[in-house]
Amino acid sequence: MNIIAKSAVLAISTIAFISPAVIAQQLSDADLQAAIEAKLTEQLKDEKVAAHTADFIMKNLLTWQGEPLPLDQADSIIAYAFGNRIAENGNQSPGPMNKALADTVVEIYKQTGKPVYAQWEIAQEIGDRIDEKDLTAIYPKVGADGTIIYLSTIGVAEEIVKLAGGTEKLGKAVVVGFYEHSLRTINTSKDAGIDAYAPEGIELPNDYDKESGQPWTRDPLIFVMHEIRNRGTNERTRLIEQANQEK
Repeated sequence: MNIIAKSAVLAISTIAFISPAVIAQQLSDADLQAAIEAKLTEQLKDEKVAAHTADFIMKNLLTWQGEPLPLDQADSIIAYAFGNRIAENGNQSPGPMNKALADTVVEIYKQTGKPVYAQWEIAQEIGDRIDEKDLTAIYPKVGADGTIIYLSTIGVAEEIVKLAGGTEKLGKAVVVGFYEHSLRTINTSKDAGIDAYAPEGIELPNDYDKESGQPWTRDPLIFVMHEIRNRGTNERTRLIEQANQEK
């Protein structure tokens, strides 16, 4: 174990019985990452894999907030839906979580007047509270047989770029997403080439709907596990693509 790792482990052991709030103040991110890396090296017997995994854990499992942007610097507003409600006849409606997201978008729009690109569930709940010329709704695709094709987060981001006429037309975008979903919506927007940020000073919704039509969005613990899986899958895909390019 190297000196940094030993120091990190010592630091953790000496504050093991202190409250989480105090620990957060005393333990730096560097010390925490070093301790995680040391533990993984012991378990995995591979320093390179342990280092990469520790870095991934710090950036993707222990980080849930995106880089904020002051609203007066925003050029556009992007909003991603979360959950829905499904009636007995199978019809979908936005549900309370998308209503909360719509309220957040309207709050930001009132402060900025910037164009809004929102998934249809949010756009529907916005209604006429935003000028029609400033609101672009993102709808799912419809297959040749009339079935609705679900748009993934990256699918929504790519459709926004297309409808906007390019990433340069979006400028610096503040992204509105459900709190635990928000970092991935920001990162996915970036993957689509968008200069994306969290809206500074805005509290994102995080009251879960137990009647949501999407089971993974009914409870914070379930969604966090769902989100961790998605982040891990995205990293796996990236590593496979990188390995293929290096062949």
